Amino acid sequence: MKNRKTLLFALMITVVSLGFIQAQKKSKDFPVLKGPYLGQKTPGMIPEIFAPEVITKAPHSVAVFSPDGCEVFYVPWSTLKMETMRQINGVWTKPKTVSFASEHDAENPWFTADGTRMYFTSTRPLEAEGLKGKEKFWQENIWYVDRKRDGWSEPVSLGPEVNSLDLHWQFSIDEQNEVLYFSASIGESGGESDIYKSEFIDGRYTSPEKLGEAINTQGDEDTPFIASDGSYLIFARKPGADTTADLYISFRNKNGTWMDAVSLGSPINSDAHEVCPVVTRDGKYLFFNSMRSGKPQIFWVDAKIIENLKRKKFK
Repeated sequence: MKNRKTLLFALMITVVSLGFIQAQKKSKDFPVLKGPYLGQKTPGMIPEIFAPEVITKAPHSVAVFSPDGCEVFYVPWSTLKMETMRQINGVWTKPKTVSFASEHDAENPWFTADGTRMYFTSTRPLEAEGLKGKEKFWQENIWYVDRKRDGWSEPVSLGPEVNSLDLHWQFSIDEQNEVLYFSASIGESGGESDIYKSEFIDGRYTSPEKLGEAINTQGDEDTPFIASDGSYLIFARKPGADTTADLYISFRNKNGTWMDAVSLGSPINSDAHEVCPVVTRDGKYLFFNSMRSGKPQIFWVDAKIIENLKRKKFK
């Protein structure tokens, strides 16, 4: 009897121990995250990798936080399906795919200021749009979804004025002036990409207008980020086929024209690609994607670098 009890006790200890080990393993698979920005230590003036133990898949678009800071959205390169995490009772949930990416890709999230609408890009089929030349494979278009009590609405196309162009990757919206900025290639052969704008007038976006020589060059310009008040534009520029992309910024003059874009310089730019700049809603941090570590990763840095560069520019 005594031996049986000893064996039973040992078995119970083993089961409890195994359960504890599994619980530890599970917790190690995804850490407990508390606080703003996934509880990460905030960066200074030197870019740092954002949440490398959390965002472990190579990203194709930068991390974008909702206006209230309680949700984050990003897109793994392997799936091109947007993932999200939420802060509930102070703790961040595990990543999961958004509802509108269950069947089709969804990338490059952009929120309205009140957080009730999200714009994104997708190659999902356009139905009854009446667009010509859009039948080719892997054609990106801009869509939006509205927040509902139980999730998100069905995606709605932005419309033919913008989606008729061969657009690509990140876009952004000047909320003060209701102007959309995006990159696109014109012509049947594609060619270099440039940055365009489209104004929202009478309930629709107007025919796109290419920005001038202060922004666009003979090389590639893409992934634009416009400040919410339209005061500056950050974007990626790739001068030639054998060069890497760097981040540039153009400040708007008082008369509304753009100043010649200048490089954000080191340590923002490196010998590798830097693309997809986004400044957080609170204006504190600049996020961007970089290959400087040998693979695509999301970096963040104190956004004071923008003000410092502006002061130097207007010295």
